[in-house]
Amino acid sequence: MLDSRVNYNTHMKSRKSEFFLVLAAVCLIALDAGGGSPTPPPELIGTWSYTSLTALKNGRPFGTAHIKPGQLKMTFNPDGTWILHPTSANPQGLNGSYEIHGRDLEMKFADGKPYDKCRFKFEQDGKVLVLTGAEQIITAIRE
Repeated sequence: MLDSRVNYNTHMKSRKSEFFLVLAAVCLIALDAGGGSPTPPPELIGTWSYTSLTALKNGRPFGTAHIKPGQLKMTFNPDGTWILHPTSANPQGLNGSYEIHGRDLEMKFADGKPYDKCRFKFEQDGKVLVLTGAEQIITAIRE
C-alpha cells in the first residue's frame, strides 16, 4: 500500500513540474508574439520623401495627389521614434513613437495617442516605401 502512494505522489509531482514548464513556455511565446519588435527593420530607418497620397474609399483608390519630392518628409529613427518634418501647413511638425508587428506599423504621437496604423512594404529594392492604411496609401522614396 505504501509503495503505490509513493509512486502516485512522485508521479503527481512530476506532472506538476511538467505542467508549469509548459505553462511558462506558452507565456513566453505569447509575450514574444504580442509585442512589437525591439529593433525596427533596417530598411525602414531613415528619411522618406512622400511622392503620392492616394485616398481610399471602401478600400479602393478614390484619387491620388502627387507630392514634389522633399515637400513632405517622414523620418523613422532606430530608437522607435518618428518625425513628420515641418511644412508650411504644419510649421511645428509632428513626432512620436512607432512599433512594428510583422508588416504592420503602429504610430503614436509623443503623448501616446494613436496617430496611424498601416501596413508597410518596400518596392524597387528598398528605394520605395508604401504605407497602406484604412483611408490612404502613401508612397515615399528614400532620401
